[in-house]
Amino acid sequence: MKPPKNICLLLLITLAASALLRAEDGIVVTKNRADEPLAKTFSAQKSIGFIERSVSRWQAKNKCITCHTNGLHLVAGSLATPQSDVLLKNREFSRDYLSSYVQHKKEPEDSGHGALEGIVAGTSFLVISELNTAKTLHPDTESALDYIWTQQSESGAWDSWLKCHWAPFEVDDHFGTSLAAIALAMTPDAYRKKPASIRAWKKLETFFEANPPASAHQKGMLLWLSRYAPDSSKAVEKNKWIKELRALQQEDGGWVLIQLGNADWQREDEKAQAQISDGYATAFVIYALRQSGVPASDPAIKGGIAWLKTHQRESGRWFTHSTRVNGRHYITQAASNMALLALSSCGELRD
Repeated sequence: MKPPKNICLLLLITLAASALLRAEDGIVVTKNRADEPLAKTFSAQKSIGFIERSVSRWQAKNKCITCHTNGLHLVAGSLATPQSDVLLKNREFSRDYLSSYVQHKKEPEDSGHGALEGIVAGTSFLVISELNTAKTLHPDTESALDYIWTQQSESGAWDSWLKCHWAPFEVDDHFGTSLAAIALAMTPDAYRKKPASIRAWKKLETFFEANPPASAHQKGMLLWLSRYAPDSSKAVEKNKWIKELRALQQEDGGWVLIQLGNADWQREDEKAQAQISDGYATAFVIYALRQSGVPASDPAIKGGIAWLKTHQRESGRWFTHSTRVNGRHYITQAASNMALLALSSCGELRD
């Protein structure tokens, strides 16, 4: 027997709604899907719109800072859309979040709110964001930066950093250490000359000396650092890393995320890793190369930019497969943030 028409209609509505992620304030972000069609033409505004909706929804629903969405947006927005209300609200949200744990001594929650890696990464993203658009730090941001040095391990890293094979952010100690080093290297002279800052930098150097980069992603982060701390790597190492990243470029002009990793980048199932060019890897390598001094006119950069412009999805995002599990593929949000950084670094963030 066929179900009543109204039941069929209700089923269709339910199925349609399940394809959407909804926030309480009405913000709608469609799911990250590998089969989403490519956009017919590149649109900078669509990419900005997608990531800004993602940031607003994440903060409304999850109320925390995460690397892939609002964390990276602090950096991407500071260069791509420095006057955006969403960026300014993101900074305010991030400062309030950090202050609640740093200054008001709120205890970390079982949900992960207040975890050390979130405090370190959130502070570093916020520092980079503010210094991309101003010469000074907000007092609350500076307080958070002061705090993370008090939590730094003697190894130079933060030894309790979450390592759950969720690459590239929660897989080893390198990402957080490199990100914090970039933030510290960008601070004004007066801040870097503070005794606590000098001690922190020496610890960071100790970590990098004892833990040379073992993956292309780690090398890319150090190339980013080299822009603000030229002496952080030897010229021969820097040139070698650039060459290695170039060698990973695919014939279509893009890069593949899993190829930027190492043995620590593991899936929690036995499915094969995606081996096609993707948004995160392509944008990350472009940005890392640009920060290391490779000109926008370089053939590798031009090929990567062409890939980004022809592989944007209809929603404005750049889909990227997770290297850990086939779920929500939040690395797509990170890819879209990185694409804004890559395109803006080459003067290509326009329709």
